[in-house]
Amino acid sequence: MYIWELEDFLSPERAKQRNEKRKGGEFYYYTTQNYNQPIYDRPIMETDRKWIIVRIDGKIAAVSTDYRLLADISARIARESSERKSRKEKEDLPYKEIRAEVLTFEEVWNLRRSVRWEDLMLFGTDFQKKVWRRLWEMTHSEVSTAVKDEDHLASRRPELICYSDFAGLCNNRAGVRAVAHAIGLNPIAVIIPCHLVIPKEAIDKISVIHQKAESTIFKGDDLCLSSILSDNSIDFGEYALGKRLKRTLIQMEMA
Repeated sequence: MYIWELEDFLSPERAKQRNEKRKGGEFYYYTTQNYNQPIYDRPIMETDRKWIIVRIDGKIAAVSTDYRLLADISARIARESSERKSRKEKEDLPYKEIRAEVLTFEEVWNLRRSVRWEDLMLFGTDFQKKVWRRLWEMTHSEVSTAVKDEDHLASRRPELICYSDFAGLCNNRAGVRAVAHAIGLNPIAVIIPCHLVIPKEAIDKISVIHQKAESTIFKGDDLCLSSILSDNSIDFGEYALGKRLKRTLIQMEMA
């Protein structure tokens, strides 16, 4: 499946007139102005989107593929400023700079390996922040601050988990719906790996694949992994940035 996002380099009027032509197994993009010149010579993949990272005073507040989270954060800060003025508070807002930049997926993927929890600025309820911290711990393990900065983070081997079991990690198994809602509101995609939480039905199918592999001479994890990732009948669940992107992220995590 490919994403056609020509608006990045065509005007809306031009995009309506675009032609999409397949040639030799590859996809080429053409404009009506210069039909014979391909703009791209390869398929657009899920991770080829533009990624927007929002920083407040240097701390990461949002990672997404559009500017909606930036708008939400800006509106939140504007309301906070208005409320302070209505209360005639003299203190200024603690934020000095809000900055958004466009990164490639590779840059975001590499960034998550060096980011620490204190490098994030999260806007949410205490409950939501607790859930997001648990998500963070699924791929990050912070060790003693006495060690060198470059050794401060240790990566954990990612594992898929169902919503009910993850709610148990949050000490709130009975509140699985509330936990799932907080997961869906995760503002820092990829870095906080909410994509690792999947429906129980998917976990059950994965378990069946593992059991079948154990009953054969091919007991390697690589075979199981290949079968799991190639099985399109496994639904990894909803994702704020799209189900196809969630599957792609899981494939990269498990590679």
